[in-house]
Amino acid sequence: MIQMFKAALLALVVALAPLRAEAGGVGIGLASFADWGTELPLLDLMKSSRPWIGHGPDEWEAMSYEELVAAGTLDEHGWPKTIPAGLSSIGTLLFTDFPADAGGAAGRYRVSWEGTGEIGVSGGATNVAPGRGALEFDFVPGNGSVLLDIYVTDPAGTGDYLRNITIVRTDRLAAYSAGERFNPDWLALIDGFEVLRFMDWAETNDSPLVHWADRPELADATYTLGGAPVELMVALANEIGADPWFNIPHLADDAFIRRFAETVRDGLDPGRKAYVEFSNEVWNWGFAQATWADEQAKARWGKDNSWLQFYAARSVEMADIWTEVFGAAADERLVRVISTQTAWLGLEEQVLDAPLWVKEERGRAAPYTHFDAYAVTGYFGGHLGYDEWVPEVKGWIADSTEAAIRDADTLKLEGTARAQYVLDHRFDAATMRAWTHLSGGDGPKDGVIDVASLVAETLAYQAEVAADHGLELVAYEGGTHVVAGWEAIDDEELTDFFTHLNYTSEMGALYRQLLDGWKGLDAGVFVAYLDIASPSQWGSWGNLRHLGDRTARWDALVAARDAAGQ
Repeated sequence: MIQMFKAALLALVVALAPLRAEAGGVGIGLASFADWGTELPLLDLMKSSRPWIGHGPDEWEAMSYEELVAAGTLDEHGWPKTIPAGLSSIGTLLFTDFPADAGGAAGRYRVSWEGTGEIGVSGGATNVAPGRGALEFDFVPGNGSVLLDIYVTDPAGTGDYLRNITIVRTDRLAAYSAGERFNPDWLALIDGFEVLRFMDWAETNDSPLVHWADRPELADATYTLGGAPVELMVALANEIGADPWFNIPHLADDAFIRRFAETVRDGLDPGRKAYVEFSNEVWNWGFAQATWADEQAKARWGKDNSWLQFYAARSVEMADIWTEVFGAAADERLVRVISTQTAWLGLEEQVLDAPLWVKEERGRAAPYTHFDAYAVTGYFGGHLGYDEWVPEVKGWIADSTEAAIRDADTLKLEGTARAQYVLDHRFDAATMRAWTHLSGGDGPKDGVIDVASLVAETLAYQAEVAADHGLELVAYEGGTHVVAGWEAIDDEELTDFFTHLNYTSEMGALYRQLLDGWKGLDAGVFVAYLDIASPSQWGSWGNLRHLGDRTARWDALVAARDAAGQ
């Protein structure tokens, strides 16, 4: 117990230590639009609704979204024009799996629409009050999803089908009617971050987008399919005075890239810089863009393991289009970004130098000469979920639980009080053990991604690479990567511990250590991943779990953000 208190005191000291203010700022990645997303960025929640599915009289999802599209049921913005034969309704979901403590979600909502037909809500919707062209309902998180169904649309067959459905909290209706689009509760949290990275907003990974005509548009029924429109991203950046970071879909043709760049050039406040990056993590074989780049590289050069050289080549083409579009203002208004797999030291040569591509033309300059910034990640702790580390972590949990039981016995607790004490404190010692380990207190070890070694070895190496190439080092993502691996993904005890650990004061101390180390590298912006999301077995990526949350790691990000702005 004494050692645990000493460690807790040390963690508190680190957590409260002032951050140095003389380096790059802090940005934040924004969570994707999803019916389960607790970010709630927009006043109109219809934009976060699940893609439509068709229901039969006795069958849930009698027609999938893809089948509805194939049948020609939806218009160009995704609104159902008809109810196909055999279906009783076409429906969507909102507030899926929202925890009971999800801040900013409870309230009375109004569903409004244009057109003729019949709409209903059920599930977590209560006190439903239907009206002409609108209905209202109450929602309290923790009571299940809200189901919205279209039962009848365009009954006269005149083309006046139900469309432009909006779902707005009644106390925000005046603001929405006045033209406001963003949730002020959310704006208050993200305002002040230097950069907003829109990778998830754009659904960049595995994107099928090729042509500009197929891009997401403001009038689309939902943004959970192809992502948010670039116009919305630009509007948000202007709203809070942040620099936007855009990710261009890997299949996008040159015309798409040009129109995207023109939209940003014409819409973004002139005083703001636009970060632009080709796709996201093309090195990552978990995403379609890596396989695509590999296929393109083999077709072009006939060689294996050259996919990142093709990534570099296409990145140059993208960057050059943006440079041309912005013209004389390009150097002032653009940050052209190229990235690497951070932990694979030496792989960056394929990206920055791309010898196969350079050899294609006499006098061709290396790819890095077309860019302003070199992007890496700042993740730590991912090894704890690896197969070889799970037994060690499970041992920490077992020892910690036994310590909580001993403490309960020492306190002479019995019955419910004893059980609750053990439940509340079963991870205390394991948390301290993990903090010591992740801060680097165990010393450097092969395969261990602790904060100390991440900064002193990996990031220091990448900072030198950036300097050698005349590029600014930036972090496109970073923070905790403590999550179970595939073999342990269904281990509830492990997930419970990792979720607990990710929101402790000790995790806040690790963030402060990381951010202070980043500042010591004289690097550019550090973009943390990500703003708001509920934790699950798939990770605790949200630095906040919902709009009403407060966490130590979020506080660390805000402190670093504010210090950089001094």
